[in-house]
Amino acid sequence: MANKFNVVPAGMESDEDELDCMLAHLKIKRLEDITTGAGIDGDFDATLDEDFQNFFTVFREKWNMHSKCKSSPYMRQDLIKALMRHPNPLLMALKIFANCPDSSNVKNKSLSHFVLDTVCKLQVDLPHLSELCDENTSMIAFHFVKTTGLPSLNNAMVQAYRIHQIRELLVPKLKEMLDEGYYKEVAQWTLYLQLTQQFDMLELAFPLIAQEKLPLAEEYLDQATQQRLPFVQFLDSLLHREKSVIEMCEQTLSRYKNLKVSHHVLSYRPVSKIVARLAKKYGFDDTVTPNYKFTKTCSYLHYLYREYEKQRINIASFRELVKVHASDYALRVDFVNYIAAASINSPYESEAIYWYNEFKILNEHCPHEIKSLITQNSDTQACRVVEEQSTESIPCELYLGMDLPEECLIIVDSSPIFNHMLQHLQREQIIYLDSEWMQSVCAQNQLCLLQIATTCNVYLIDCLASRPALEEQHWRALGATVFNNPNILKVGFSMLNDLSVLQRSLPLQLRLHMPHHYLDLRNVWLELKKRQGVELPFGNVNRAGDALTDLSMLCLGKKLNKANQCSNWANRPLRREQILYAAIDARCLLLIYACLSSCVPDINVIIEKCIASNNFLRRGGHNLK
Repeated sequence: MANKFNVVPAGMESDEDELDCMLAHLKIKRLEDITTGAGIDGDFDATLDEDFQNFFTVFREKWNMHSKCKSSPYMRQDLIKALMRHPNPLLMALKIFANCPDSSNVKNKSLSHFVLDTVCKLQVDLPHLSELCDENTSMIAFHFVKTTGLPSLNNAMVQAYRIHQIRELLVPKLKEMLDEGYYKEVAQWTLYLQLTQQFDMLELAFPLIAQEKLPLAEEYLDQATQQRLPFVQFLDSLLHREKSVIEMCEQTLSRYKNLKVSHHVLSYRPVSKIVARLAKKYGFDDTVTPNYKFTKTCSYLHYLYREYEKQRINIASFRELVKVHASDYALRVDFVNYIAAASINSPYESEAIYWYNEFKILNEHCPHEIKSLITQNSDTQACRVVEEQSTESIPCELYLGMDLPEECLIIVDSSPIFNHMLQHLQREQIIYLDSEWMQSVCAQNQLCLLQIATTCNVYLIDCLASRPALEEQHWRALGATVFNNPNILKVGFSMLNDLSVLQRSLPLQLRLHMPHHYLDLRNVWLELKKRQGVELPFGNVNRAGDALTDLSMLCLGKKLNKANQCSNWANRPLRREQILYAAIDARCLLLIYACLSSCVPDINVIIEKCIASNNFLRRGGHNLK
């Protein structure tokens, strides 16, 4: 029979051995019958008796005729009636499946899928049918669907055919499937059968990553709890400082026989994102991912220098943050080398010398550019330039200044001051909120300061004040009497960011599902920009950007000085410039709100619309402060 169905060119007929040799030489894979070696006891006899053969012939004809309603209830009922005539419906379903012409390529709308789906649904209605399923039948069921890659069908087959009872027997078969390249399918079966402990991370987790199957890899790691830490550490080890990810993977990849690697994934950026995602998901700190932390911190330090070079942050803020984040010698050497290369023939050459001296970089690690500057006695010039820069005054006619006396800027870092503030805030109808946090490279940002402005004061609440200065009861009282008080309107700008950080960092117990006493001026601003010709004291709303400093320019005639926005807010005591910056950020909200109220005729309609549309429970947000 075999020769009858193997089509070869005329004159090349031969016996089985020669045919197999020819097919192998032509790299044509010859598919074995799915019943071959299907059971524990060997081949599966899928022969139908005369009664079922007649039924199946008629059933197939009906199936082929009803192209648009193949899975109709009538077809399913006919199949169920036929199966129930057999003493073992589950076994008969496997025989019918094996006789389907598409049994080796099961698709959702194929006849073979319909047969198995029907018998699984029948077993759900009649659970006792599974009692007739022995280990050999379970093995046959697994063999038939092991490479389909259809999760819903495979899950149903596991339950209907009690495949769990042979899970230990399946381990060697699953390992054989790995050699054939069925990484996705094997991962799915380990999840169905809870066999993740039988495989190591390089057998499944890494191949899934290499094939761009991150969701399945995460699902696998969710169950393989013992592999999470070593796997994240392994991925981090690929982020070498001098070699590419693919170079680091070469030895590991050589162990796989049929792994189709996505080289796009095995590069620095995708792997670093996966490391960050998994470390965050499983709660690993940056000590677990030293390579990722190093490169991420280097990038952040380079960014700080570029911002300083563009005069977007001042020298005090810049140096504070560099000292905080350049925490080890390797980071310091990298930073000094970066500045030395970036500042050639620029006014900032002296900054490279400053950090070379500050970090006590060894002479053998000193960049050539710095050695040249030192020989030119530029270090004396550095001291002079630094002194000039540090004595520069931040206030400028271009920037908004503080219109309140200094005694109205109140730092809240003790219980008596906090209680006095609460009494004051409870009498207010409108307050104005802002917050400052410390940028973190590999972890969540740290809330450092909460600013609340009223008509006469700006309260700067120290969120890092330790007990007993400020205890949990103080924060709960602030949440209950102010934040959750519907009689006090809270005004901010891009409030989603501030409220999410407050909710995560402090025990305020915010009721963000009831947001109808919050007003986000950014939403008001965007509503105004939808209108044509809205004039404010210093310009038309349609000619400005979306940031708070743009709104300040149109309403108040001056921008906000952001030179201290990116600074070390965890430092205590705060510098005077930081205190002024934080206070002005909150105070300007009051001034802008007053300006809009007086200049826009129907501002109350816009405000009510914006308040009604609040949704602080959504993910994401904008930070355009």
